[in-house]
Amino acid sequence: MLVVPASFQDQGKSGKTFLSALEKGQVIALKEVAGRYEIRVLKDLVVGHTVVVVGLDYVVIEDVGGIAETRIPVYSIKAIVRMMP
Repeated sequence: MLVVPASFQDQGKSGKTFLSALEKGQVIALKEVAGRYEIRVLKDLVVGHTVVVVGLDYVVIEDVGGIAETRIPVYSIKAIVRMMP
C-alpha cells in the first residue's frame, strides 16, 4: 500500500508538484540534514549528483562517478532549494 502525504496529494490545476523543481539531467548538490535530504539546484553547478528520474513521489540521482544510483522518496526530502542568480 502506498501512502501519499496530504500536502502532496492536492496539486491544484497547475500540475506542479513538490518535485517539479527538478528535471532529468540537472546537476544538484545533495546534503543530509538530520536524516533527511536537502537538494540544492544551482544554475552553474558543474560537479555534483545528476538527476536521473523524477517520479511522482521519488527522485533517482546518480553520483559524480556514475557508480551509485540513489532513489530518494519524497518524504525523505527536507527541502529543494533553488539558488536564484
